[in-house]
Amino acid sequence: MVKKFKSISYILAFFSGIILILLIDYDQPSDLKSIKETPSINNQSKAVSSIPSNWNSIKPTSSMRDKEYKITNSKGEFNLIVFKNIGGSTEQNISRWIGQFSGTENPLFPLQQKEIEQNGKNFIFIQNSGYFNGGMGQTKAFEDAGLIAFIVEDKSDIYYYKAVSSVEILLESKEQIISTILSSNL
Repeated sequence: MVKKFKSISYILAFFSGIILILLIDYDQPSDLKSIKETPSINNQSKAVSSIPSNWNSIKPTSSMRDKEYKITNSKGEFNLIVFKNIGGSTEQNISRWIGQFSGTENPLFPLQQKEIEQNGKNFIFIQNSGYFNGGMGQTKAFEDAGLIAFIVEDKSDIYYYKAVSSVEILLESKEQIISTILSSNL
């Protein structure tokens, strides 16, 4: 009898999650210039329980950073910077990150913002591309730059994950970054 109610509870929780995802998709803000679907967030195929072998934890290059990873793929390498409980609201940080780009976005890497709730945490995914104007810790400006970022809100802390590199390099690691952040505690 208890097993039957437990199974029903799991099934209801699963379908509730799907409904929430659909509602989030429906209620996306329309004021951002080109928010599109991010299939990799909706269609998680593998759970990742550890840091991928091509991610090397390095000493943060600034005292403001909680963690930092050097990620290597066949196209090059870049750093994924992790901040914890930094200043400014979630919206202010998203606006600042998006505002660090100007010019024409790369059609392979359009502006996206997606929110998903999973495992008691709220995840906000941000992607953008264009001319990177420079920014804190990444002052060098350059063309055809891309941004992959997450803001992860759990019960007591807010974590900010940010990677800026060429679109070509980031595109190869995009799926891995998304699945790693959504599936594990970095």
